[in-house]
Amino acid sequence: MAAVREIKYIGEILKKIDSISGIEKAEIIEVPEDVEADIGLKIKPKTPKDRYKILEEINNLEWEIYDKYGVLPTIYWEFDYKNK
Repeated sequence: MAAVREIKYIGEILKKIDSISGIEKAEIIEVPEDVEADIGLKIKPKTPKDRYKILEEINNLEWEIYDKYGVLPTIYWEFDYKNK
């Protein structure tokens, strides 16, 4: 797992992830050992088809952070489709 360089952009990622309309629930998860990422997320979309819009918004968010801080965050994500 990559070392988190600055907590301020991770906090901004979390705030913006929470505001994505297609996400029903998002949780921070541990990144698998064979993956390098700054943060891991398990995302439950409101509907399975929302995942494409969610991925687009996550990609835009990564570039927004890069433009603002000069750091391109790596977000590991998994989708959860289980009904709970």
